[in-house]
Amino acid sequence: MIRITIELLPFGLEKNKKTLASMKIWNDATGTKTMGNYKYIMNLSRKWKSGEIKKFPRQRLNVWYLINRILRDAIETK
Repeated sequence: MIRITIELLPFGLEKNKKTLASMKIWNDATGTKTMGNYKYIMNLSRKWKSGEIKKFPRQRLNVWYLINRILRDAIETK
């Protein structure tokens, strides 16, 4: 599982941090060695979004491409 947390640190102070958003990504174990299928759930200001990314070329593209696809999917999904 991949977990991403976005935090705001006012004036760079760790003690005042506030979580703005979070996302969990996991492999659903239905893909192949080269093409992964992933599910995700994200919390953005108490609004939950979930979905899946199919046939992601995990050996050719890195995790930032996966995150990009998830963000595009979540934004396009109404």
